[in-house]
Amino acid sequence: SSSSSIESILSDITKDGIHLSTSTELQSAIDSLPSLLTTPESIFQAAAIALFASGSLLLSWLNSPDDYSQTPYEPGPNTYDPKAADEFYAQRPFMVLKRILRLASLTAVFNTGLLFDWLILGKLFRDEEYTALRKNEPQRAKESLVLCQQLGPTFIKLGQALSIRTDLLPEIYALQLRALQDAVPPFDSAEAREVLKRELGVRDLNSLFDTLSEEPVASASIGQVYRGTLKESQKDVAVKVQR
Repeated sequence: SSSSSIESILSDITKDGIHLSTSTELQSAIDSLPSLLTTPESIFQAAAIALFASGSLLLSWLNSPDDYSQTPYEPGPNTYDPKAADEFYAQRPFMVLKRILRLASLTAVFNTGLLFDWLILGKLFRDEEYTALRKNEPQRAKESLVLCQQLGPTFIKLGQALSIRTDLLPEIYALQLRALQDAVPPFDSAEAREVLKRELGVRDLNSLFDTLSEEPVASASIGQVYRGTLKESQKDVAVKVQR
């Protein structure tokens, strides 16, 4: 029946993803849609499938690696150019949109909870003491620390700056954010090695290093450090990889 066919499609999407590997299979699937959409129930199920698939595609796009092969200016302490940055990102609206949506998706739960405590339980219910907001501050402070770590080096730097500004933040938030001063968790070492290969122009790091530590010996807001030994000179070196 049409209902069982759609349920089968939904089961395939949920478990294994959609697999239409050839144009013939794709055309066959499109041609079969009118025969499946014969009842309100099947139309609703098809809409649910489309919504689910759209959401999966959006999440896949948001979580896909960013392309940093091109940058608005060369890296360095004196190369920052706001005009060049404006022109660069004006030509890449989808890159900007992707970053905004990623920030929104990561902070949505935190922002919604904070707004609910303040606006609904506080303002709307006329709680002048903002009891719920204060009660949830310890948990929200921990969440803010995790968010800074997830959002990257810019937000880690911002968290470090705010950690000493108790005139701007509640003290409990500032205390949590102080962990960013000396306890920033490292990012994935496999990703760091890919960055090294790209920046050094090699396919195998063994061509440059006799040894390179598997895990970083230190990490900070904008990078982490590995210990290595150069292949040619046998000199011990510290290799810093930017986030």
